[in-house]
Amino acid sequence: MNPQLQSLRGLACLLLVLYHVVGADPGRGLRVGDGALRLLVDTLAAVRMPLFALLAGALYGLRPKAGGAALADKFRRLVVPALTVGTAFAAVQALVPGTNQQVIDWHLLHIVPVAHFWFLESLFLVFAVVMLAERGGWLQRPRGFALVFAAAAAAYLAHPGFIWFGVAGMVYLLPYFLAGMALVRYGGQQRLRSPWAMPALLAGGALVLALWAPPAHDQNRYSLAMLAAGLMLSTGLWLRPVKSAWLGRVGDVSYTVFLFHAFFTAATRIGLERLGVQALAPQVLAGLVIGVAGPMLLHRALMRSALLRAWVLGLPERAATAPKATASALAMPALPQR
Repeated sequence: MNPQLQSLRGLACLLLVLYHVVGADPGRGLRVGDGALRLLVDTLAAVRMPLFALLAGALYGLRPKAGGAALADKFRRLVVPALTVGTAFAAVQALVPGTNQQVIDWHLLHIVPVAHFWFLESLFLVFAVVMLAERGGWLQRPRGFALVFAAAAAAYLAHPGFIWFGVAGMVYLLPYFLAGMALVRYGGQQRLRSPWAMPALLAGGALVLALWAPPAHDQNRYSLAMLAAGLMLSTGLWLRPVKSAWLGRVGDVSYTVFLFHAFFTAATRIGLERLGVQALAPQVLAGLVIGVAGPMLLHRALMRSALLRAWVLGLPERAATAPKATASALAMPALPQR
């Protein structure tokens, strides 16, 4: 697996874990209401999930698959873990004192996606839409692709607000997924070979955020400014040759980290609160370390069981036990709340 890609996966995981450690808003996580940390987490909303979606689109563009068998594979890899692990997460929130949020209506469990597991349901719908467009021949040429991207961007800006079954999330992710496809399928990456492209994109995205989309925990992520910033920032990160052995190891098991990090970050926060630790810095550091290391250790145990591989990670029961056999569905060719 490409070291740069794995490092980007690892980076995306760190951003997501930090988000859940600090909290989506001042009423969750460490309940941080203001200050530099709150500003950082809110600012990263423009790149956190867009980067995951762009990576998924780029890998699909490299190795596209369509048809009923391919879609069934995506269902197993994305929706099955969303149902099993997502249900366990909802149950833990309901039963364990000190959690910040609970399912309001259990009759709508997974119809209204659970916590960050919305991403898995929504990404499955993205794959379904893209595979349908592939079957119709819309994505074979740049002109057809441009029309599909324009329609996806228009739907994004219209923001239907239909959250059931992850539809709103699908509309949110689709433009970034398509942008990732364009980078590898239509020569987008070659056209951005200039050494100035990456810093220009990152600076442009930051400027758009500063002028037209100032960070806020209740940010409207369906605005033109957020779409432009997300596309520029995630594309800029894609172009940067990040190669980190440690981030690469996180990237190797990024799907497991995505699925389970919130269990570990919540347990760390509750445990430190009961120990009387109130300083923000050790809470954030402990949450980050345990939120990443815990799932990485859990991954080894899960891979030893064919049943758990299938129903928890969405892998075939005959999958190999080597860690790299679990290339993340978060950005696989075959993975807010942000």
